[in-house]
Amino acid sequence: MSINNTPAKEKVWMKFYSEEARSTKLPKCTAYQYVRENNKDRLDETALTYYGAKITYRQLFERIEDTAKAFTALGVKKGDVVSFLSVQFPETIAAVYALNKIGAVANTIDPRMDIGSIKRMILASGSRILVTVDIAFPKVKAIMADINQDYIITQSAAASLPFIKKVVMTLKTKTDIPYSEKIIKWNTFIAGGKNAVAEEAPYVGDETVAITYTGGTTGYPKGVMLTNDSMNSVCINFKYAGIVYEQSDKFLGIIPVFSAYGMVCGMHMPLALGLNLVPVPKFNPMEFGKLVMTFRPNHMISTPAFIEMLINSKEVQGKDLSFLATLGSGGDTMNEGLERKLGQFIKDHNMKYPLAQGYGMSELSAAASFCVGDIYKPRSVGIPSITTTIGIFDRDTGEELGYNQRGEICVTGPSMMKAYFNAPEETEFVMRKHDDGQVWIHSGDIGYIDEDGFLFVIGRMKRMITRFDGHKVFPINLEGLVNEREDVRNCAVVGVNDRGHSQGQYPLVLVELVDGVNADVICKQIFEYCDKYVEERGKPVAVVALDKIPLTGMGKNDNIALEKQYKEFDYTSWQA
Repeated sequence: MSINNTPAKEKVWMKFYSEEARSTKLPKCTAYQYVRENNKDRLDETALTYYGAKITYRQLFERIEDTAKAFTALGVKKGDVVSFLSVQFPETIAAVYALNKIGAVANTIDPRMDIGSIKRMILASGSRILVTVDIAFPKVKAIMADINQDYIITQSAAASLPFIKKVVMTLKTKTDIPYSEKIIKWNTFIAGGKNAVAEEAPYVGDETVAITYTGGTTGYPKGVMLTNDSMNSVCINFKYAGIVYEQSDKFLGIIPVFSAYGMVCGMHMPLALGLNLVPVPKFNPMEFGKLVMTFRPNHMISTPAFIEMLINSKEVQGKDLSFLATLGSGGDTMNEGLERKLGQFIKDHNMKYPLAQGYGMSELSAAASFCVGDIYKPRSVGIPSITTTIGIFDRDTGEELGYNQRGEICVTGPSMMKAYFNAPEETEFVMRKHDDGQVWIHSGDIGYIDEDGFLFVIGRMKRMITRFDGHKVFPINLEGLVNEREDVRNCAVVGVNDRGHSQGQYPLVLVELVDGVNADVICKQIFEYCDKYVEERGKPVAVVALDKIPLTGMGKNDNIALEKQYKEFDYTSWQA
């Protein structure tokens, strides 16, 4: 039987938004037009700061125009797809908007992927032009005959650097590329469009701007089709999220542009809001503190694992970080232990505002809820963003649940992807029409919404550890408990097969410890603490120290790799 008073029906979170926010309308323009319109009166303000080189909005729009003309000269037209094996260079940013201007699509691929995946993604896209960073050319060369591109355009990390840095970088990254009429440098590509005319495509809300790829938690990574409306709606959501910002504030862009999180929240959002984007093409988490102290950003978004590295970074120890107004976290659930550590870190470093934690997924253009400033509750990922509706649904009956009831988190609103690229069955599984006539994204996450409209995430359905007796253990609870310890740098909890029953699993705690501690002693202490304070059926069977917990390219703990490695772990021979 359906419940009348439910979060999605009542939208109690709207009380936190101003009248202006509640009455806002989604802009009827392309992603490119939205950035251009919002910065038309501030053309001489800095749009990008690339390792000391400053690019104004005027110069950015000129680059976009030149790039659009160059693509047009190569015959790219509305609806065409151009593949990218690149990172967040100024040239890549200009190219994405250039393609959007003429109605074409950017197919963005992580250059770190294996050759087979790169080949598959290029061929599936139907592109005939590939833009690649020069250092990834050996991978391209290996599949060149198979992908059959009309043109391969190479980019260099040095292109937009100041002169001296450009010379040094060019010498350090010199590559042997057989340039020809088919394989051309970026500058040659741009020069070829000098006399072309790039017609601006009309606005269509669900027109695809870019294809980015999921992390591939099941099967192959899936292509997420981001649209004009989905990308622009996220900008509207950030504008009214309660973030205290001024145009020209610095935004540190460390999330890869080939992910939905990086494309929308790390590139389009800061530019649409008129910020000064500091793109970092190759982010090294071990240098996070150095980046923060070098560029002194006012805002940045990251993942919990990367934030943990920032906390432990020697460069920020004892430093005043009051310049950092927004420290955002997304891309993964932050456990309670790390949240407490971060709260103390913020206080100790004179940061004015608490953690700006959010919730989202690639299929929602990355962001769906925010916990910003005074709109904050511990362990919550905030309230639904202004254009978004979130509901909690019973996985078996499909009925929406009431306040504080646990079920699957489902989301609807304009930030939804158009579909998975060329994957109708997977799309149908994730995007489902409910009885209310709306299409909802089924997240696969378990959570609840409290009486004020705050969303709490308990864990992923796929990460649930099910014991032989059917009891469900959520790893995030154990991870939070263990991560509170000062001697723990990172923690992951995975399921290991029950060696005493024909089915079921038990939780295994894997820890990455700070330098200089006795691993055996700490693991024993953690096990004894869990034995004392964790409920009987949720206790771990062992605690194992690792030199390093592996991370995915997006900065999440690589739980899939860990689960595969430790699935058959013999906990019976482990001694506390």
